[in-house]
Amino acid sequence: MVPHVVLTWVTTARGGAENSVAELAAHLARLVTSVDVVWWRHGGPAADECASAPARVHEVTSWTDYRQTLSRVCAPADARPVVVISNHRTAAADMVIAPHARVIPVVRHVVNTDQVLRVIDPYDGVMVERTISGLWWELLAHAPVWVGISDASSAALRSHAPQARFVTTIHNGVAIPVTIPVRTRPVTGRLLVAGVARTVPWKRVDRLVRAAADPRVSTAIRLDIFGEPGSHHAELVRLVHELGAPVRFMDYASDLPQRLAQYDLLATASVQEGFGRAVIDAAGAAIPSLVPDAGASPELVIDGLTGVVYDPEDPDDLVAAFTDALLDRESLVSMGKAARALAEGWYTPGRCAAQYLTLVLGQRPMYRPLAAAQ
Repeated sequence: MVPHVVLTWVTTARGGAENSVAELAAHLARLVTSVDVVWWRHGGPAADECASAPARVHEVTSWTDYRQTLSRVCAPADARPVVVISNHRTAAADMVIAPHARVIPVVRHVVNTDQVLRVIDPYDGVMVERTISGLWWELLAHAPVWVGISDASSAALRSHAPQARFVTTIHNGVAIPVTIPVRTRPVTGRLLVAGVARTVPWKRVDRLVRAAADPRVSTAIRLDIFGEPGSHHAELVRLVHELGAPVRFMDYASDLPQRLAQYDLLATASVQEGFGRAVIDAAGAAIPSLVPDAGASPELVIDGLTGVVYDPEDPDDLVAAFTDALLDRESLVSMGKAARALAEGWYTPGRCAAQYLTLVLGQRPMYRPLAAAQ
């Protein structure tokens, strides 16, 4: 019997992960007739901002509603087996709430020993901060398989979560426009570079700002940063003013591929990126990416073919990459076309959903000695 599939998600901000979860749910529901999404709005966007039809979406805003809703959707009327595609924030809680279900945690970060994760306490529903070793492994050790959204994410799990019994990689899928968005690049001699990141420290937007402000390129470049303002925003605005950097903050864009069509290049700086959805969004607009040789980023870019990979610890290497782009803009066009071809061939929501379905079909009901939440 094909299992009933439930996806759980706690959203705290608007970003790529929200879109990826919604797209996965929508494509799974094209393969499996019974798919529910329990979407806990914990300060992030409403579920209808990330449409996931034809899956059934249940938006909740409290721990009580989350418990009750998850318990209900994990008890289908036909008593079929249940598989919960969870996440690191709620995996332990999901195991307590639905002890009869197979819970598959999906980790969307490249975790390290000291990294602080925001997770839901499985016993009182409070969001707390824990390192990977401080999670509730008395529960999580029962997970039959863990999913990393990149090889880098999976490798980090194997290194820092030794009680994760089996780890596999399923790269995210990203819906890209059927046709390349119309290029609406402003008439200017400058190299137009986009960045996509919330202004939080781990995204390392300051590295992009400093590179754009370098006198070797500052008069020939413009950098626009898309993303919700975060904890580092005011500090970054001050840095832009202090350096006189040609940088603008553009806020969150829901139509990212269309907006990216205005640019020559996407640049990123995070060394802990679990996937890097913006790289595939840029590819959808036939725009190449400039990414650091760290985290999942080099998995998404074929150096010299679909973009450029630079040394994240050498500031001059990033400036040199900008300089090369300025001097050879024709190569950016050819790399953009190749990036779109790669995205169309592999980073598709349909491929992603098919891989998850294969994983789901391999699961069997497992009853753990845990009391279901009341």
